[in-house]
Amino acid sequence: MVVRDKTDAIVGCILGTAVGDALGLPYEGLTPSRARRMLGAPSRYRFLFAKGMISDDTEHTCMVAQSLIESGMDVELFGKCLARRLRWWLFALPAGVGKATAQAGIRLWLGRGPSKAGVFSAGNGPAMRAAIFGAAVDDVSLLLQLVQRSSYLTHTDPKAEYGAIAVAWQRSTHENLK
Repeated sequence: MVVRDKTDAIVGCILGTAVGDALGLPYEGLTPSRARRMLGAPSRYRFLFAKGMISDDTEHTCMVAQSLIESGMDVELFGKCLARRLRWWLFALPAGVGKATAQAGIRLWLGRGPSKAGVFSAGNGPAMRAAIFGAAVDDVSLLLQLVQRSSYLTHTDPKAEYGAIAVAWQRSTHENLK
């Protein structure tokens, strides 16, 4: 295992997520050909008055980072911390929330625990919030447990977890190659 200062990696991961999210948000839901016709290349912010705006992807990345800090990377406590944040985040009625994430949040409000709130869906929510694991967690076994806990909180189809592992692993292995 390579020991590294994680601060730059974590800050870079969060900022990179926010910048990419703000650049890409206007393209969400468009086919590539329609996006090219309507907006051109994602070379500048285009959301509103040439400004960018983040989406739930950046918000979830920040919630994961906060939960990792609060839990001290204890897997059980991490799940509870992330579930609490997700529950209150959903209370604010965010725009563009995915169906599975919304259903899981409602289940959390109705008293289901973090391990029982997820719905069978292979959506991309878990993958969108997974890069921070690769930046913050060096232990592979712990990384896999945390990714699974984050994934199953909202999406129980294993394909959602596999996508999240791929994102976290890519980030983790890229950093360790430096």
